[in-house]
Amino acid sequence: MCIISPLSAQEAISIDSLIKTYKEKSLEPEEKLELLFELSYNSAIAAPERIAYGDTLVDLAKRLNNQDAMMKGHLYKAYAYMDMSDYDQDIQETLAAITIAKSIDSAYWAYLNNHLGFTYSKVNNNSEALRSFRKGLDILLNMENTEYYHLGALYFNFSDFYLRNNQLDSAYKYLELSKVSFDSINNDSHKYFLDGNLGVYYFKKGEYEKAKRLIESGADNSIESRPEAAVEYYNYLTDLAQEQNNYGEAKKYAERAISIGKNIRANSELANTYLNLYEIYLNRNDYAAALEHYKKHKAYLDSAINLPTIQRMANLRNEFEVANKQKEVDLMAKEAEIQSLRANRQRTVSIVSVTVVVLLSLLIFGLFNRFKYIRKTSRIIEKEKNRSDALLRNILPDETADELKENGRVKAKKFESVSVMFADFRGFTRYSEDMDPEELVRRVDFYFSRFDEIMEKFNLEKIKTMGDAYMCAGGLPFPSEDHAARMVMAAFEMAEFVEKVKQEDPDDPTRFEIRIGINTGPVIAGVVGTKKFVYDIWGDTVNIASRMESNSEPGRINVSENTYKIIKDKFECTFRGMVDVKNKGMMKMYFVNGLTEEKKKEVYREFNVTT
Repeated sequence: MCIISPLSAQEAISIDSLIKTYKEKSLEPEEKLELLFELSYNSAIAAPERIAYGDTLVDLAKRLNNQDAMMKGHLYKAYAYMDMSDYDQDIQETLAAITIAKSIDSAYWAYLNNHLGFTYSKVNNNSEALRSFRKGLDILLNMENTEYYHLGALYFNFSDFYLRNNQLDSAYKYLELSKVSFDSINNDSHKYFLDGNLGVYYFKKGEYEKAKRLIESGADNSIESRPEAAVEYYNYLTDLAQEQNNYGEAKKYAERAISIGKNIRANSELANTYLNLYEIYLNRNDYAAALEHYKKHKAYLDSAINLPTIQRMANLRNEFEVANKQKEVDLMAKEAEIQSLRANRQRTVSIVSVTVVVLLSLLIFGLFNRFKYIRKTSRIIEKEKNRSDALLRNILPDETADELKENGRVKAKKFESVSVMFADFRGFTRYSEDMDPEELVRRVDFYFSRFDEIMEKFNLEKIKTMGDAYMCAGGLPFPSEDHAARMVMAAFEMAEFVEKVKQEDPDDPTRFEIRIGINTGPVIAGVVGTKKFVYDIWGDTVNIASRMESNSEPGRINVSENTYKIIKDKFECTFRGMVDVKNKGMMKMYFVNGLTEEKKKEVYREFNVTT
């Protein structure tokens, strides 16, 4: 349960009136901005609608160059995603808000780290949660004017974090610090949350009667203001009742949690609720009902985790676990029958003759030898299978490799926005004529191996190499928003690597200079061949990217107008003018200028990659 610090005073305004005013009245930009604050923040509005209002708020704030409004727009979207249990998007929006808060030296920086820590704790990333909490606390304690409400909220979340991880002494200490902070400003809006978490503390200490009264107070009084917290408190009450073998009361608390949680999509809390119901029905020997609640537990748990790129694998794993749970339930339901069969088997074994024992011994010996042979053969087959699978994934993207293995073919796909890069070495053909073939291959492999590492670092896809030319793409096989910027950063690293190698021994003829060209647009991607599979892309976007490279200069990154429009807010570019391109006519081209060390670190942090 998280205490959210108020960012602005929220008046009791009719939601319908707000929406009607926004849609029907002609408003000045600043007036529209104020309405969007209300509409994107107000928890009485459905989360998807708040996200849409938040998008509009961010766009308007950009046009008005209002950094503070942009920051709040991202934060309000984060709240909405948290209410939908979409923690991945919650974290992304919060990080965007933190970036803006740091740039304008906003006091909200501390609160944003507090919220980020709570979200990380929801996805069980304890190290990141604790780091964010500590960052927020450090900022607050170093402020000239102490923000006691924010401080109380952060201490409370520290306590909640330690409580979840059963570090009870630390949890109690920070709970007391939170109470002191709130009492210092005579603010009692936190009272029931403090009561509820103190009750959880007593519950985990084994003081059940004292715990029950406090947790019930926290649950009953947080339904209106923080229903997600109420669900969590009712889950604790369910656990407490089960500890006291009061399964009827436990079921009542669990059903109360469901009635509240379904209305707010509190998926992670509902996952715990259905797990509790599974245990309750299992204790009653109602195995069918137990299994149904276990399935719901898995469904809500996976919904809370929200990892779309591995959802198919997660579903397969869930089905496997549910199937195992079905077997477990079936075994428990037939326990009496199994016991009877065991007794009969014991009687049968007792009358087996010595001759049968000898024959069984010989049979076991033969089966054991056969088992060893089969196991050895299986290991060889498995090793070769893994090897072939690794080779396939080395030449095809994972998604494409899986589709090829499952269907025997890969359906071509169109991607609306992909960034394509070509890079080649200047004067390579002239050098290759005089070099030993083995040395030539070794040098090219030296460069291309490093390029492959850079592609993996920036989540880009190597397509192929053609002699000294290296081709890669971003935004496939999984579409992404920032593929153009990632491609530019990868191009910088490639150019820096080539230049570094050249500086080590400038007189060595195998120290090449590199030209790089990038274009962004739609492509068709697919696999060609029936035996030697090749993943390739086609389209005018690819041809233009090749022309960008051929019209580039050594050590420079030449981008098309399409790419420039996407990256211009993140990178400084120089317009080269209109350049005559073979088979294309006159085209606009731009050189991407190098980054300062400070700017480079900022971009690396944004992409969450190391320098």
